Amino acid sequence: MQRTVINGIPLYWDDVPGPFRAWLVLGAGIEDEPFTRLGITDLALQLAVAAVRDSGVRVDGVEFVTEVQDCSVLIDGDPEQVAEAVNRLCRALAHLPVDGLTEAVRLVSARKRRERSWEDLQERELLDRYGLRGIGKIGWGFPALGAVDADDLRAWAAERFTRANAALALSGPPPKALDPRLPEGPRAERPVVQPLPGTSGRWTAVPEGFGLPVAVSFEVPRPPAGVFSVEVARNRAARDPRVARNVIGEVEILGAYAGGGRSFCWLVAQTDAEGVAEVAEGFDAVLRELAGNGPTDAEVRDVERVWHERLDTGEARFRQLTAAAWQHVVGHEVQDVALVRDRIASFGPGVVRAALAAYPSTAVLTVPEGCEPGPDLPFEEQTCALDENFHEGHEYRPRLFGPVGRSERMYLSDEGLMHWTEGHAHGVRWHRVVGLGIFPSGARRLFGENGACIDFAADWYKSGRDLVSTVDSRVPAALHFPMDEAEPI
Repeated sequence: MQRTVINGIPLYWDDVPGPFRAWLVLGAGIEDEPFTRLGITDLALQLAVAAVRDSGVRVDGVEFVTEVQDCSVLIDGDPEQVAEAVNRLCRALAHLPVDGLTEAVRLVSARKRRERSWEDLQERELLDRYGLRGIGKIGWGFPALGAVDADDLRAWAAERFTRANAALALSGPPPKALDPRLPEGPRAERPVVQPLPGTSGRWTAVPEGFGLPVAVSFEVPRPPAGVFSVEVARNRAARDPRVARNVIGEVEILGAYAGGGRSFCWLVAQTDAEGVAEVAEGFDAVLRELAGNGPTDAEVRDVERVWHERLDTGEARFRQLTAAAWQHVVGHEVQDVALVRDRIASFGPGVVRAALAAYPSTAVLTVPEGCEPGPDLPFEEQTCALDENFHEGHEYRPRLFGPVGRSERMYLSDEGLMHWTEGHAHGVRWHRVVGLGIFPSGARRLFGENGACIDFAADWYKSGRDLVSTVDSRVPAALHFPMDEAEPI
């Protein structure tokens, strides 16, 4: 892998077989976005990419994606044409063409609705662990996208789309036409958000629609040591009799980077209702044994061999290029293929044991609804993170013939707002409000950083106008935003 700098932007390239591809990575991700501006990065990229597509430059494809910590644009085609597309993309990012803002909001909203899955296992758990903060926001939609205006976009672009927050990867030597230009600006600081208290050592259930998965997640160091160690654990778990005789398909690995040098990994297996307890026991026993005593040398060498085989492919070399660009943007050590080979060759049982040492203190077990784990597993049932114990506040009762159940109550106090229903009290304290959505009908939705959402309207409760006006006044105006009535309540 070669490294150079062009117009202040780090450039990583290697002569990789296959189509010529450029990968521009920028330090703007979902965890960076304020809740009342969720989706602003996607919106900016939509406008910039549309400008490239409309320019007439002939490339085979232009695609973009926004992740937790970064966003990126992939362009492939003829090298000189790709270079021109990169140049135009950077010009558009530096001076966002906001004339098509309304159309861009529509397209980004439609794309998010297509991709959005509240039932995604990882997203559910990250929301439980973090609430509507940091990586926990990744599974949410873009409730305030319609409130983003041209000034917001320009300010976001000026803050995030700079040389200091960018890196470029190419699958071949830099073409002569390559001349990407981004404005100067400070390097964005990476936020580190800690999980909500009491979110480890728990088991939680997911509803029907997933099949019947058993998953255990836990914290590991960032790659390569963390992912390498999880592969060692996966291989041993797949051979464990309790897992092997119950698993349908393969034991899979999922991952998500959480910031601060920490990642979460999941071991996931599909089974049936009768196999849930045994698979859960097998996963837990294997991980606790590896965290305590480590693997054998043979188990480490088996994974090392597979990794070396992967690194020999052209696709792996390009992934390492894109990883290098990402590592630069988020402030990690940049690792090329040679460095990764050296690292894994030095790995032994002690490295794997240390990487998995956090398992007992960070584990969360997920099982299908109606399938509790066995009594010997050291997991407590997940309590509702949305429940709050406020001191007594003013009580609002439902109006007769209104849309709210007769047994429901709303309580408003100096501490916050609480919605009581069916024995649960979902509350948001004022200092933990992240947004107040306002529908065209006048209904409100209060969002809390613990993940709680409370819906209410003036005609739902007795003295409801007082309820609405008081909440409006308690939430800072900067957190108010209009919401589309099509959003589900």
